[in-house]
Amino acid sequence: MKPPVESPDYKVDLSTTAKNPPTPSSSVSVSSPSTPSVAPSAPKLPEMPSFRSPAEEAAKNKAESVVKEEALSKTTEAAKVETKAPKALSQKPAIVFISGLQMMYSPSKSEGSYAGLGRIAETVEGARMYGWEQADEILEHIATTHPSQPVVLVGHSLGGDTAVDIANRLDSLEHGFRKVDLLVSLDAVGFNNDIIPQNVKEHLNVFGESDWILNDGPHVARRHDKTQVKNILSPLDHTELDDAKDVQFEIVSSIKARLGRPA
Repeated sequence: MKPPVESPDYKVDLSTTAKNPPTPSSSVSVSSPSTPSVAPSAPKLPEMPSFRSPAEEAAKNKAESVVKEEALSKTTEAAKVETKAPKALSQKPAIVFISGLQMMYSPSKSEGSYAGLGRIAETVEGARMYGWEQADEILEHIATTHPSQPVVLVGHSLGGDTAVDIANRLDSLEHGFRKVDLLVSLDAVGFNNDIIPQNVKEHLNVFGESDWILNDGPHVARRHDKTQVKNILSPLDHTELDDAKDVQFEIVSSIKARLGRPA
């Protein structure tokens, strides 16, 4: 008779296991994937358009319109100020020579058309030549010079009459009673040129005795205390006056004296 087979003993001492739990090295651990320390930010969504009521939209458009109008107004005003800014006035004297009617010729040896007057103008620095019909242009030229600068007017025949007329027009509120330092007339032709206005400091009048049609006469000052008048009677023909050396010398000397230039 065989002896009985002993069955294995599967008892486990739980008290021992509880007292001595397995160490981490003896246990199998499953590592989980690492997670970032900072959570990723959510994607930025597009801004939703703001909706305005019709009244709000109208108010916004009106405000923008007001701003644009103010900016345009400031720009326009600045342009006006710049446009109205006066130009710098010339610090040089206004020296004007005025010829007579260019169709006039002398039967003598004169070059005709008052060429002598042009030659005198060429010898005077800064002088300008005009025709007898250019009174307005002459006044515009004088207006571009500073009031402290001298004004010299030299005219022959109809040009002499124009020179006297310009002096009268300068003697007014409109032109600030502008002074004329020297007024020279050679046989001035006209009916209202015998009285020299008070704004003229010195007047030299040369007139011929041989022409009874074009003959001018002596001139007088409206204010003898303000204007020095010198009348010279010449035996020369009307168109010969500006060619005569003695007359040319008298004119050039008077101009230099008034401008303070050496003779």
